[in-house]
Amino acid sequence: MERLRISNNERYFIKADGTPFSWLADTAWTMPQRLKWDDAEYYMKKRKSQGFTVLQVVALDPERDREMRNPSGEKALLKDSPLTPNEQYFRYLDKIVKMAEELDMYILLLPAWGELIVGHNWAGEFSSKLITHENAYLYGKWIGKRYQNNKNILWCLGGDRQPIHLGVNYKNVWRCMAEGIAKGVTGKDIKYNEPDPLWKKLLITYHTCHEAETGECSTMSYWSDEDAWISYIMLQSGHGLEPKNYELVTKEYTRKKVMPVWDGEPAYEMMPTSWPVIESFHKAWMVRKRAYWSLFAGAFGYTYGHCAVWQFISEKERNQMCKSTWHEALASEGAEQMKYLRMLMDSMQVMKCRPCQDILSEKSDDIMDEHLQACAGEQGCYYCIYFPSGGSAALSMSRSMQDKAYLWWFNPRDGKFYQSEGSVTELAQEYSIKNSILQVAAPTSGSEQDWILIIMDKETAKPVKERSYYDADTQAAMKKTFEWT
Repeated sequence: MERLRISNNERYFIKADGTPFSWLADTAWTMPQRLKWDDAEYYMKKRKSQGFTVLQVVALDPERDREMRNPSGEKALLKDSPLTPNEQYFRYLDKIVKMAEELDMYILLLPAWGELIVGHNWAGEFSSKLITHENAYLYGKWIGKRYQNNKNILWCLGGDRQPIHLGVNYKNVWRCMAEGIAKGVTGKDIKYNEPDPLWKKLLITYHTCHEAETGECSTMSYWSDEDAWISYIMLQSGHGLEPKNYELVTKEYTRKKVMPVWDGEPAYEMMPTSWPVIESFHKAWMVRKRAYWSLFAGAFGYTYGHCAVWQFISEKERNQMCKSTWHEALASEGAEQMKYLRMLMDSMQVMKCRPCQDILSEKSDDIMDEHLQACAGEQGCYYCIYFPSGGSAALSMSRSMQDKAYLWWFNPRDGKFYQSEGSVTELAQEYSIKNSILQVAAPTSGSEQDWILIIMDKETAKPVKERSYYDADTQAAMKKTFEWT
């Protein structure tokens, strides 16, 4: 397994051989604390089989356990100090990282959740600020050195907090931690504001919250290009119903200094749509919308999440917010459908596409659930258009295909191609282009009837290939053996 790096055009991640990397992440924030080994192994293999390539994990996270213990009861920090990390706790995290590497999966590692820096949680409770300007560098150096040889590690600071929280500026704390990580990994002293090539090798981003008051939710909301330690941009489009993540991605995609961008915390499946919790939860359709909207707007990848999985909810912990266990939630509708997203990314290399809204001769922004998002392949040889509610559209083909086009309707709910409702096809539909306009209509329309239109300039075999991402025999041997109490 080799380290990832950023493409020459600064838009997406590539492997050591230069091929594009399909970034499909799952939110597993609390895994080191919540899952006994057999369960952790089961979880990672299941996600591997569903096409996931990245796991987002926190080393120090107080949200589910103030003591930050692993399943053996080992506290993460001795004397509650980041200067005395508990070797027994971190050996378990090492084991998780190693298993992910064996499965050819990457870990986006957060050294510390933001609450430990700002001393304030989302319930409005205040606590000690365990990581400060005085110790952030040393902790960053320690954890950086610990994982300096793990090629599947990418770094993320922040942890669901903006760098300015309740009017207090914590930027220098995070900058010190970034410099510490750099020292630990590379052995060299690199300043946060020095555009050293080593920052691009470290690959660090920043995970913000979604500010309800301002709508700010980007890595670069409160940071600037002076912060050379930031190599790529993370959005938190968040768990509300209103955010248009295609607009959020577009804003960062078109910024003057080009950087890769992705929606790293969108609406999770079965997450409440409002607070306090009411009987309204995000379903698979919301997951798919945020995924395809953001990808076709220029994001390099996507992060999926489930309310019960990021917390790893046990049978005894079911509540109004989490109605299923983490084990049940692994096979939820939206999670299973992420495999089709991965198939599309692998086959069409969507991360290399450019946004192409000018193909839409009629705009559809009045109703968000009817917003079409389009992207174009290299040299305009194909287009992908997401129809969140199916329906019809008139497409402007004046800049590319002249007389005819070959159309495929891809169903993101089952990964198959259709000519019409209930009619699976292996053949493209040939359409004539009249006066540079192509009239199209999805097989179905309405709520939850989303489709992806793929337009090719020549007749080919079906453009999205079916794939298996993990050995079925091994997967069949998985079983749940532990329940957190």
